[in-house]
Amino acid sequence: MIIDVLQHVPFEDLAAIYDWGERRGHRFRIHPLYEAAVFPDAKDITMLIVLGGPMSANDPEDWILAERGLISQLIERQKPVFGICLGAQQIAKALGGTVFQGEHKEAGWHPIQTVTKQFSFIPDEMMVFHWHGEQFTLPDGAVRLFTNEVCENQGFLYRDNVIGLQLHFETTKDSMEKLITHDKDYLDDGAFVQSEGEMKAAEIPAGNAAVLYQLLDYLLDAEE
Repeated sequence: MIIDVLQHVPFEDLAAIYDWGERRGHRFRIHPLYEAAVFPDAKDITMLIVLGGPMSANDPEDWILAERGLISQLIERQKPVFGICLGAQQIAKALGGTVFQGEHKEAGWHPIQTVTKQFSFIPDEMMVFHWHGEQFTLPDGAVRLFTNEVCENQGFLYRDNVIGLQLHFETTKDSMEKLITHDKDYLDDGAFVQSEGEMKAAEIPAGNAAVLYQLLDYLLDAEE
């Protein structure tokens, strides 16, 4: 399968999702929006992945609105859509939710809790990477998947074909290094912002990628 990917900045890429694609025999068609805001036609997309970025889903730029329009078309066509961070916020807005500034920034490794029994393969609690200040409300009809003390809605499922994750299951050592290097100014002394050293010293839980792969498989199984 060819999977379309909307990439907003060079330093936030597919990370561990690359490995999932290789293992499953999928190919990725990446659209580097940081070079040109050119979007694929909805009718040519089998599955869409929308990555993160430092911009806001509330920004008034035409391409932000165009991206959300594409997401809406795919949801209407019942195609699989998977969003991470900014991508999840764009999906939430496309479904009628709102995006707002949270009380705290969240950056580094922090625990999340699973709040649904929708997926038996997800543990009750996991240690996951975060990098966000904004949050989204849960869209009508969506099922909350994850939460924690900083962000009530860390992830959701809509119908069987749409997943939005505020958190980052896809993080690898390399992708974390890129984010810290290129977006270091984002870090401050907030209560839920780890230092660069703390982030780099952490061991990436092997279970994170396993959950990520199964969530992606679920979306494709629903498509079939």
